[in-house]
Amino acid sequence: MKSAKRSLAVVAVMMSAIIVGLPRSSAMENNAPIAYFSEGAPDNLVEAMNNLPPDARDVVVAKVRLQQPVAWMGGRHCEGCTNDIFFARLKITEALRGQAEVGQVLNVFLGKRSEHREHIAVPGSPRQWCREYTVVIYTTDDGIRRLASFQISKTLYDEVSAEGLAYQGERPKRGFCD
Repeated sequence: MKSAKRSLAVVAVMMSAIIVGLPRSSAMENNAPIAYFSEGAPDNLVEAMNNLPPDARDVVVAKVRLQQPVAWMGGRHCEGCTNDIFFARLKITEALRGQAEVGQVLNVFLGKRSEHREHIAVPGSPRQWCREYTVVIYTTDDGIRRLASFQISKTLYDEVSAEGLAYQGERPKRGFCD
């Protein structure tokens, strides 16, 4: 029981108090919640395109499916931390803009520790992992692929986080995309 509570506490910290974020923008000024995965039409991805870093290249807008759960890259006590907070493996299901092939699997990072973001909505349950999302993928001068972020409402952030936290309570009973 203690282990389950400890795991739930760790996930709660990961989901709601991770310090990562956006490049300087209005979202940064008010520390609004952000996301990297859009379920609906890519309307809110216009903001993501506007928030790309100056050295962004090879920009792709695509519909994707996660190939595994989004992974926290910090370790329990942030041992081995780099600037990138989360890792995801995505499969392209439809290329909407840029050079990407359907079926291509890409490794991407999301969230940057140095950008001081506190609320990031990350798919955290099998139901969320198995959805199709629209994303903006870009490469920077360091050669790493990353996802662009966009502002979301606190209500949507709370819904995404609550579903992920609820799943953590029953995690030993289920697997990926059950």
